[in-house]
Amino acid sequence: MCRASAPFQTLPIVYTRYSLAEKFAPAQRTQLSFVLAKARPGVAVAQVCQDIAARTDLLALTTEQFNWKTIGYYMRSTGIPINFGITIGLGFFVGVAVAGQTFYLFTIENLKQFGNLKAMGVTNARLVGMILLQGSLVGLMGYGIGLGLTGLFFEFTKDITALAGFFMPWQIVVLTGLAVMLIVLIASVVSLPPRAGSGASGGVSIGWSPGFSRRLMANAA
Repeated sequence: MCRASAPFQTLPIVYTRYSLAEKFAPAQRTQLSFVLAKARPGVAVAQVCQDIAARTDLLALTTEQFNWKTIGYYMRSTGIPINFGITIGLGFFVGVAVAGQTFYLFTIENLKQFGNLKAMGVTNARLVGMILLQGSLVGLMGYGIGLGLTGLFFEFTKDITALAGFFMPWQIVVLTGLAVMLIVLIASVVSLPPRAGSGASGGVSIGWSPGFSRRLMANAA
């Protein structure tokens, strides 16, 4: 008896001995995909794989090598990477757009406060740092909440047969955190005022030049 995870495809899976498998299924060429073997206690698995390959001219892999070979097959021979890649890419750009718009509104609505700080001698770099700090805090809180909800989802669905086998490796957690920080960084930069230049009314727009300081001072007045 074993507890198996739900397969990616809908085909049934039967765990049995090879002698019984020949009775269950009709004989065909290349019917056998792989043979599962276990090394004796005290014997190196890598050495066993080398011995099998030398004696049979067949490919023998360790558990980790077999896992990566399976992943490589799906990455090279199926459309799963493209589909998931498009989904992840759309989510990334939507996240940047929404977060950037939110931070930009924050910047515009608080120009007067930024002007007051500028009048007290706060530099442009410090103001930019304030925006980046706010974005980082929002990103960390959102990442923590999302990670916690994901953990609860896996905890509540661990006994559901249809969802058995789903898990989140630490690599996904790290890559997701880096993606969130990158979204926050890009959104914070997008929310910063544009460079100085002449507007339609002849005024000075907000930017990195001395016009940035003059506009902030005007809003503070």
